Amino acid sequence: MKIKDAELLTGLSANTIRFYENEGLISVKRNSNSYRVYDENNIEELKYIKNLRKLGVSISKIKELNNKKISLKKVLEDRIREIEEEEITFESKKDIIREILKDINKNVDIDLNKYSDELEYIETEEYTELITEINKLGQSSLLFQLLITLIWSSPFITFYTSINEKNYESIGLKSMLCIIATVVLTLSWRKYLSQNDKKFGGTISFIVGIILVLILTLFIYVFIGKLQALIFVPDDYIMYMYKAPYSYISLFFEVEIFILLITFLYTRIKNVEWQWATCIFDFMKNNFIKVIILNLVLLYMGITGITVVTKTQIVDYSFYNPFGTEYTYDDISEVSAGFIGKQRKLFGGQPGDFYYIVTLNDNKKINFYQASSAYEDTYLELEVFDKLIVDNTKAKKVSSKENYKLCYFDKKYVDRFLRIIEY
Repeated sequence: MKIKDAELLTGLSANTIRFYENEGLISVKRNSNSYRVYDENNIEELKYIKNLRKLGVSISKIKELNNKKISLKKVLEDRIREIEEEEITFESKKDIIREILKDINKNVDIDLNKYSDELEYIETEEYTELITEINKLGQSSLLFQLLITLIWSSPFITFYTSINEKNYESIGLKSMLCIIATVVLTLSWRKYLSQNDKKFGGTISFIVGIILVLILTLFIYVFIGKLQALIFVPDDYIMYMYKAPYSYISLFFEVEIFILLITFLYTRIKNVEWQWATCIFDFMKNNFIKVIILNLVLLYMGITGITVVTKTQIVDYSFYNPFGTEYTYDDISEVSAGFIGKQRKLFGGQPGDFYYIVTLNDNKKINFYQASSAYEDTYLELEVFDKLIVDNTKAKKVSSKENYKLCYFDKKYVDRFLRIIEY
């Protein structure tokens, strides 16, 4: 076919086609009359070059690509870096133009040459590297993003635990925190994925994966609680408590699930930043038996981290004492009840939180504030427990209603706490 046909098929002008030929980007055969004859292969080559030029790839890069000195992947990666550098330069020029316009508003007869140094500096590699490093500081790493996710997963755990334990005070606030946490996690992961150009089935698919991790973590937490109730809690119990630090073991399982998720993503997106997860996963796989044993040990520690209260005794279990230590009510030496102040956080928690700490004869202290019970009326178990101690023992009771106004619970629960303090 003639050059006019090539023009029609490629949308390129005759001058452009001859230019590409002169640059050695295409090789065109000639007939017996020395006229150029373009074949289908030439047309495909011209379209290919046209698309590269639309992407802003230079002629020199296309030559290297044709000579197989560089791969298409490398060409496009280099082009992205060039565009990013151009964006930095454009933004900087816009800032200088805004500055000039401000000066013009003050004085129409400004000297444009006084901006020469600034204009030359923003086109240097030094300036581009500086701005690039500054931009990187504003980008979050995967580890930081995972930390943010772990922190914002707490409202879901608190909400589910409250429902499971029939603890309905401030349930509206807790549900609002869950909604806020969902929005924050969605936006933070969306920002992270967009800034790092990592897409796996779209942002929504990735966020669904994160939510699945949180659901699995809640399942583990609830599973441990159900096993505790099944194994250790008798029918006539008043309350039981999944005590710290054993209650934090579920976070270890959450980290394991995160590692599995990131490893799964890395097999599809070869991102160097995610490679750490595959290293940990390979280590776990190579030490499969040891990892299983470790998980079973942690599960055992979590299940045995419970204290049970009945009408006649307190039984404290632990991983080193799975049969439990039995205490009668006479073994209680002191009870401390009150509200945490703004500055005083000896017992942890937030200002206004109620605490009910029992000290036993062996100096063991147990805070029963977050205990679970079968009572439908929230915190009734604490009131029942307190009356049993006061009426049937000689335990010293140290209580104070100071800071009760800081408690954000509904009035009926605050009144219950005050009755416990004053009984």
